Amino acid sequence: MATTSLNDLIEALAGAVTDAQDRIEQHQMAHLSDYFDEDNRPKSVVIRMPSIQHGADEGDEDLYRAPILPLVSTNVLRIKDVEIRFDADLGSLIDPGEPLPDEPADAPPPDPTHGWRVKPRPAKPYVRVDTSLGAKESRGGAVHVVLRVEGSEPTDGAARLMNHLAQTQGVFKTFKPGD
Repeated sequence: MATTSLNDLIEALAGAVTDAQDRIEQHQMAHLSDYFDEDNRPKSVVIRMPSIQHGADEGDEDLYRAPILPLVSTNVLRIKDVEIRFDADLGSLIDPGEPLPDEPADAPPPDPTHGWRVKPRPAKPYVRVDTSLGAKESRGGAVHVVLRVEGSEPTDGAARLMNHLAQTQGVFKTFKPGD
């Protein structure tokens, strides 16, 4: 029988969701460098357009430079909600003073001076759950997870950067084709 405390199971599931959101953000940050060159200058595209400059002759063209980052859609994703359903058998109610079933009765209590990472034992009684429910039907603790993501607005810093880059775009040269 594979049992764990219900609190530990919920903490593990919440941790998995947090880790998933962190990975989404790291993936998005990794692709930000695609919009900058090796000297951290914004990559841009040069577009040739008919000139609308004052005094330009017919047939004159403007070279217009536009940074790529504000031109493309940035997929800013975040986890919208998570739904987790699972079947489990409830075990016995464990008194915090009792040793755990997988712990020897004479095990010393956790050392509180060991550091902040030591997880104190629960002060209240807690419930153990058996997540191997359904093993007879070879489902082995069947879990159904629904994870929905949604697009979100860019962060303030990203929006300011894209706005600044958009302001730097414009005509940098007018010429006659063939010159």
